[in-house]
Amino acid sequence: MNQRMRKQSGLTFWGLCFVLVFLGIVVLFVVRAFPLYNMKFQVDSAINAVATRPDASQLNEKEVRDYFLRNLQVTNIQLFNYKNIHKYVEVIKSKERGRPDIMHVHFEKRNKLYGDLDLLLDFDVKKPLRGPVGGE
Repeated sequence: MNQRMRKQSGLTFWGLCFVLVFLGIVVLFVVRAFPLYNMKFQVDSAINAVATRPDASQLNEKEVRDYFLRNLQVTNIQLFNYKNIHKYVEVIKSKERGRPDIMHVHFEKRNKLYGDLDLLLDFDVKKPLRGPVGGE
């Protein structure tokens, strides 16, 4: 019985501290990265909603920006508004006849991780304005 006591195995105090510190780092990273990924998915959804409109190929740049902002109004993204949308959303006109115009959305968003460490979301997406999938 005494020999079993000497060979006791399990999680020591230092092992428990290491596990708690590791879990704390993972939770900190997830808490700080989630808003960035959430923003990315919401902006992707708004881009797809505009690009798959039945009249997407006939929209001018102002209408594309307006529809994009309307799709983002239900979210809590405060980066985009009517005053600054021209910095982030542009429509690239096609040079070839029969090719769709391209909606280009580009922005950077930073989120503090810890101290002077930042997480950076570099978003740069180009989507053709062709209307519903499968249709021209």
